[in-house]
Amino acid sequence: MYLQKLEIQGFKSFATRAILEFPSQTGTGKGLTSVVGPNGSGKSNISDAIRWVLGEQSMKTLRGKKSEDVIFYGSDKKSRVGMAEVSLYLNNEDGQAPIDYSELVITRRLYRDGESEYLLNKNKVRLTDIQLLLAKANFGQRTYSVIGQGMVDHFLVASQAERKEFFDEAAGVKEYQIKKNQTINTLERTRENLSQTEITLNELGPRYRSLNRMIKRLEQRGEVEKELRASQLRYYGALYHEIEGQWQAHHQRFQELSSRFKIQDLGIKEIQKALDGLEQADSGQEAFDLLQQQFNTALETKNKLREEQLRLQSEMNLARQQAKRDFIPMSAKEMATELETILGLHDELHGHISAAKDISAFSTLKSQVAVLIDRLKTLLKKVKEPDETEVVVDASLEKRLGALDGELAAADKSLSAVRQQIADFNKSQAAKKGEFFDLQRKFSAKQSELNELSIKINDVKIELAKLETKKEDLVAEIGREMGDIKSQIPNPKSQMSDEERKNAYDTIQKLKKQMELIGGVDEESVKEFDEIKERYEFLQTQYDDLIKAIGTLEEIIKKLDSEIHERFDKTFKEINEKFGEYFKKLFGGGRATLEKLMFEVKEEGGDVLDEDEEEELKVESKKLKGKKEYQYGGVDIVAVPPGKKISSLNTLSGGERAMTSIALICAIIASNPSPFVVLDEVDAALDEANSERYAAILEELSGHTQFIVVTHNRASMRRSAVLYGVTMGDDGVSKLLSVKLEEGERWAK
Repeated sequence: MYLQKLEIQGFKSFATRAILEFPSQTGTGKGLTSVVGPNGSGKSNISDAIRWVLGEQSMKTLRGKKSEDVIFYGSDKKSRVGMAEVSLYLNNEDGQAPIDYSELVITRRLYRDGESEYLLNKNKVRLTDIQLLLAKANFGQRTYSVIGQGMVDHFLVASQAERKEFFDEAAGVKEYQIKKNQTINTLERTRENLSQTEITLNELGPRYRSLNRMIKRLEQRGEVEKELRASQLRYYGALYHEIEGQWQAHHQRFQELSSRFKIQDLGIKEIQKALDGLEQADSGQEAFDLLQQQFNTALETKNKLREEQLRLQSEMNLARQQAKRDFIPMSAKEMATELETILGLHDELHGHISAAKDISAFSTLKSQVAVLIDRLKTLLKKVKEPDETEVVVDASLEKRLGALDGELAAADKSLSAVRQQIADFNKSQAAKKGEFFDLQRKFSAKQSELNELSIKINDVKIELAKLETKKEDLVAEIGREMGDIKSQIPNPKSQMSDEERKNAYDTIQKLKKQMELIGGVDEESVKEFDEIKERYEFLQTQYDDLIKAIGTLEEIIKKLDSEIHERFDKTFKEINEKFGEYFKKLFGGGRATLEKLMFEVKEEGGDVLDEDEEEELKVESKKLKGKKEYQYGGVDIVAVPPGKKISSLNTLSGGERAMTSIALICAIIASNPSPFVVLDEVDAALDEANSERYAAILEELSGHTQFIVVTHNRASMRRSAVLYGVTMGDDGVSKLLSVKLEEGERWAK
């Protein structure tokens, strides 16, 4: 970590924004920057600005009386400003500060109305947060990180408490000191809370115990009441669920009957609808009349055709008779021919008879005789009357008679069809009458069933009403005895018998009498007891937690003390060795050591000694070095320049005191380097030779620590990488000029 940049605006003589940029690395290390300028130009305001932004609260250290003195007050040619702001840019790429930023920008602002704020990377934070962060990064604002003008000699004349703080920070235990102080504050607040809690517990204790005794006397009533409530729950629960079960059964029966009633009523309505349909349907008389008319028409047609047939047959018979009368028989020649044929057959027959020798030929002769007789009969008939086939009548009559046969057949078919329709009609009418009578019978049957269902439904309704009345009475009784029915009645696993119900009732009455004997309960006292008990137990828990917290905090303080002592002892030894080395370098010899002043720990945090007790402390500390529980109260500095015998620092000259302080500062920086160190005219009291030694030491240490020195010393200027000049015009405003000496040397060459 190192200082990258410093921005100052409105702080003391820097009315306008001034920016100082510092080298990060040089050929020999972190580098040395010198700030030079005439007296009164405002160059020391730069170190004050650094100290101020790091959280300095002492206006005496900042060379002021009140906080607004750090704000540019104005001059004859420049008006005053309303705010002072200083921003410190730190490179944290190495992670020395435990925060996730590669660059830290610490800003402090102060307004003329007294309002102030701290910012870390433009986020508002508390001063404690910045101090803790800087302590973890191993530098602070008050001791060796920023050594202001006139503070060199302060290390030698400081009180043991101030030296203690200085060496705590130099040893790198400032972080643990801050944590310890915070823990101690927390411990004090915890003890205060414990005391307040104990007082409150003592106040609540008597009333709590009194109420507790009363509650214990009422525990018997609580047990009886609990047993009574359990008995009532069983008893009333059985009664309630018994009635409820009966009601549910009747209600289910009612729903079933109502469902059947609806079905029956629907069936009756359907039958009634069918009957109404049959009544409203056509009687069929018109259809029957139409069929009868068709039958009569077909019959009349058939009769007419029959009459005409008979008439035509009569006409044909008359015509045939007339034709027979007018028929001429066969001629004599034809008759003679036929007779000759018959005689021939006769002779042939006679010859066969004569020739027959046995009875088997008789059948053949018999058939020939029959043929002969038939021929004779035919001839005789022809002689008497003509053959029908020979009688010829009018052909139109025969044709008409044939047509009448077809028409008569069609008339018969039509008449049969109408007769069948009449039969079907009569059959359908008979079926309709049967259906009507069937529907009437069904209607009567369903109406009877519906009436029976209605009676049953009314009976169930009456039972339901009775059960509901019993249920309401029981609920009212339970309400009087137990309160809310819904939250009190359980679901019993089994029903109670009559004997069990009687026993339960007797038990309830017995318990109620016991309750009357015990007496009533003061509800307000119970409520008060519950409230006090809750508060008392809460406070007791808090008391126990506070006791544990105190133990934990004390353990933390012990661990922090152990860490502080361990780190301090280790660093103090290194600083003591380096102090002797740098003292010899500056003085060219001599001897310088540091000694811890200790006293026995009597109370938490130890005692703080004033200056009058330091001599006594030096003697007592030698006796306490072997004890485990001790605390150092300060540091004694022993410095003996070469060739002198000095028993006190007060006998040193001004230059010797300055070089002793510088040796101590350099020893601290060498053993526990701060990221940067500001030295404001620390070398003011040194002569030329000592200034060279001082500058050489700074050059050596600049490999580990970044130095910003405010100086008039040419030796320091010559070894600087960057040189800032501070001037002040007649407007009272400080201005900066910067020169990089390496570039200047190249230009000079």
